[in-house]
Amino acid sequence: MSRLTTTINAAASAALLSAVLAGCSAQSGPKKPRSVTPPNFESLTPPQSLLREDTIEAGTHDRSSSRLAYVGVWAVSGDACAMMDQTAFEGYAVITPGSLRHPDETCSFDAGPPGQAYSQFEASCEVGRKTIKRMITVDMATRNTMRLSVDGASQAMTRCHLPK
Repeated sequence: MSRLTTTINAAASAALLSAVLAGCSAQSGPKKPRSVTPPNFESLTPPQSLLREDTIEAGTHDRSSSRLAYVGVWAVSGDACAMMDQTAFEGYAVITPGSLRHPDETCSFDAGPPGQAYSQFEASCEVGRKTIKRMITVDMATRNTMRLSVDGASQAMTRCHLPK
């Protein structure tokens, strides 16, 4: 064989081998599942390992059993949920069946009647070193939105969700 024919055959073999290998690498096994963004992504809290005990209690509370719709982790916007227990900010509430934690104070109260969309509590609140009586009103608009009033100061809030 001439040197030219040998060079052409070698080049053709290399090209054929490249094409075959490219075809092999293009064929893959089972498709990897696409990353699916959860429907409540905009209202997720940080992972439970970074949350306070009452936040976890409020976020994992079984509202279908207790029928206390107001129990949960709340913020003025879904974006604020990501800051829960990570930094000081205005506009959040962590509500368990008998307590409310929000900026600068923690209140305790007797749980309201189950199954009510509107509840009002007289609460004993710790503010700094003082104990103050406050009137807390919860008005559920939907299962994920409510209006929270503390002594008449009212805020619309959205439910935050703990990541699974």
